[in-house]
Amino acid sequence: MQLHHIEAFVTVVEYGTVTEASHRLRIAQPALSRYIHTLERELGQPLFDHHGRRLHLTPFGQWAYDKARHILEETRSFAHGRTGQNLNLGASLTTLTTFLPQAIQEFREREPQSEIHVETGLSADIYELVGNGRAEIGLVSDARPRASYRVIPLFTDPLWMLCPTTSPWKDMDTVSIEQLHSQPMIMMTPRTLLRADLDALFRSHAVIPDIRMEVDNVDVIQRMVATGLGATILPRSVCVEASHLQKWRTIPLESPECSGRLSRTFGLVTLLAEPSPMAWIWIELCVQLARTFQTGVHAMANEFPA
Repeated sequence: MQLHHIEAFVTVVEYGTVTEASHRLRIAQPALSRYIHTLERELGQPLFDHHGRRLHLTPFGQWAYDKARHILEETRSFAHGRTGQNLNLGASLTTLTTFLPQAIQEFREREPQSEIHVETGLSADIYELVGNGRAEIGLVSDARPRASYRVIPLFTDPLWMLCPTTSPWKDMDTVSIEQLHSQPMIMMTPRTLLRADLDALFRSHAVIPDIRMEVDNVDVIQRMVATGLGATILPRSVCVEASHLQKWRTIPLESPECSGRLSRTFGLVTLLAEPSPMAWIWIELCVQLARTFQTGVHAMANEFPA
């Protein structure tokens, strides 16, 4: 079994067709097809089901792809040392417009030869991506301890309200949980951890909001708030970022008897096994960045109040 056959297989999977993969590898299509057939012969099982031009992995092919990708990553790591490694990340949706872009920019400046691949989803999805090996490390907006995971808290982000400019709350300094009873709200979907916490908070205060829309896309939520459909509750860093567009008003939430529950802990998650050198660089960078990020968000919140 030759390494270039393994690389050909992985490239075909990632690009979907032999034609696209041959362009990427600068190999003639017949030669690339022979590589795949040779690999299937050596493994004793087909790797692909053929449906039109695009190729679809067989169950065995999926297993072989996961192994092949790992072999290539280890080979590149051995050949080039730290420089030029890939870093596979997972990132929760509420980090996409706040912490993540700055972290990626600084990482690319520090490691220009390395490539970053990012998969996104809810915090629960990111834990799953890390657990099944598709991401080596995840950035989540709900860093709660879990068995088999190493959890590294970065900063605490209190929950704020984002409301339309036409809202009766727009000139208030704070809004309490009790004031949300029967009020129009746009909420994250029930499968999110943020929504689960808010639902528990509403129940404990006998509050029943008028939920007009449920969605797990933060950008869509913000756009719907701007239309006047309702208000929402999001981490402060997201609300502060939105306040610059002057389409919304941001207001801190208050609830003294349960203040500890009105915040999110952003953090990193990885498996307990020793992370790669690239992952450690990412961890160290994020820890350093978090020290200034929370201070910066706090300053921005004071500069751009409700």
